[in-house]
Amino acid sequence: MKLTPIFFAMLPALAVFASQAEVYQVAELGLVEGYKSSFSAGINNSNQTVGTVSGQFNYPVDLAAVNYAHASITGSLSAAEIEEVKKGNVNAKALVALLLYLNSNISDYSVQRFAGTFPIRYDIRQQIKLRETKTPQTNYEYLLDITDNGTMLGYGSAPFVKQAFTPAATEAIPNPVTKQLWVPESGSVLGMVLNNGSRYPLLPIYTQYGGGISVPKAISNSGIVVGTGSVSLAEATATSINTACNGATEPKAICYYQFISNVNSAPYDMAGLVWTLDANGKPGPATKYGYLGDKKTGLPHTRTDYAPVLYTSVPNDVNDAGVVVGMSVYTDSTDIRYNPRTFRDEVFTAYQATIFQGTELTTFFDVKEWEGSRATSINNKNIIVGSAVKRVNYDQERFFVYDMNTQKITFPKDLFASASVVPAAINNNNQVVGISSSYTDGSSTIRQVGFWYDLTTDSFHDLNKLLPCNSGYTVIAAQDINDKNVIVATATKKTEARDVKGDIIKDAAGNAIMEEVAVAVQLTPVANGTPDNCSSVVEEGYERQGGSLGFGWLLLTMLPLLRRRSR
Repeated sequence: MKLTPIFFAMLPALAVFASQAEVYQVAELGLVEGYKSSFSAGINNSNQTVGTVSGQFNYPVDLAAVNYAHASITGSLSAAEIEEVKKGNVNAKALVALLLYLNSNISDYSVQRFAGTFPIRYDIRQQIKLRETKTPQTNYEYLLDITDNGTMLGYGSAPFVKQAFTPAATEAIPNPVTKQLWVPESGSVLGMVLNNGSRYPLLPIYTQYGGGISVPKAISNSGIVVGTGSVSLAEATATSINTACNGATEPKAICYYQFISNVNSAPYDMAGLVWTLDANGKPGPATKYGYLGDKKTGLPHTRTDYAPVLYTSVPNDVNDAGVVVGMSVYTDSTDIRYNPRTFRDEVFTAYQATIFQGTELTTFFDVKEWEGSRATSINNKNIIVGSAVKRVNYDQERFFVYDMNTQKITFPKDLFASASVVPAAINNNNQVVGISSSYTDGSSTIRQVGFWYDLTTDSFHDLNKLLPCNSGYTVIAAQDINDKNVIVATATKKTEARDVKGDIIKDAAGNAIMEEVAVAVQLTPVANGTPDNCSSVVEEGYERQGGSLGFGWLLLTMLPLLRRRSR
């Protein structure tokens, strides 16, 4: 998703902080040796942490299988340099050309597959295998969370296996040549549960034509997993796939994969799903969630004079009691609005924050006032957090807290009046972490930062203001918080720049060049810690001029965008 969650890809260039603090101590979980960047995802109450690393140094390329006549090679290397590569003498320049070759030939299945992300248990510095079992890895894999009993949740794209394939003979080619092709395993994207040395796939409801898709979002300590997955396929689409994928010119598995490999454009009908783990940690069959539907009826609108709506639900989190939160498609067939993206009038359609309890779906927002909303996390006290906008594509995301016990919704005061704020996780102490827009000290420049909010004291902070002075880290996203109030986050830091081989890059004078990289960090609370003012910069109350975290998640609803906590 790409198959990549949004935060794994968001690495804005941010200014170094001048004012920081001593409420949290910061410790680096990555850099992980052999990789350029590291990203946090989840932490349990034993401070076991998981995430993903990327940018593998000295990437292993099968030199014997490279087409050295390809334009990406000949356009980057001289004939003499190519001959050196063939001998196994690969310098940084040559490796850049080889990686360009792999990445520019992803649709050519005779070319080696490239892997860009690798799951990691940070606390033990161990790479975790989700679907891929071979080395080198041939797919993209991500770890999302770890429960208190050590069960890990993640997902991965399909691993590939090199196989011989002979096309069917034709009149034009009566003696076809056998080819070596990289063939994907079934399931273009599948969630995985790992526990006690066992690995279990989270199978979707519909698995024909390539094995289907499942993307988990959250797991509870009680063994409930929620996410999204394939539930059906239109008959006309199935007919088209059957016609195209006859196995004559390429393996059926490759043909299916080309139809379904992109989660956002796959032809499957997708829906919210829930799996329950048995006593051995093995998931049972998936159960499908419904949707809010037209005027909260759970049914689609029936108007024939306007375009049909693709109804679905996206669960984002689940607590130990099995209460699920997320978002679901709501329509009002009596409310017709012009859609500037399609240049036509349509039935009003929006994702709204939703509570899923069994087969009952409810939303707690006034859909006339708020055009879009999503619930991102729930704790065991039934406190829900999320974000909402009054006008999709125009307004900033507002951070909300909803108490199921009192049925009261509040909008906490954040960093400034028009800040865009997206919470990622809430713990059982009612402390929340996530992403916020912020102003750089002493300027009107907008940047992205991790935030911390305490519901009990109604206090909202840029996490960078709570770190030791001159820590060297800029927290850009806080992903999770456990019941010890320990936070895992992703930060940037300046470090020596390295080339694709992992060697330090130096300038003409022999000095190491510095660059900013993303690193996974853990923030541990300091007993009785208080914020310090580490600079003489006087902060002013800036009003937002522009910039946004955006409501682009409406276009990416099948991806796990942010981490959450429901311990």
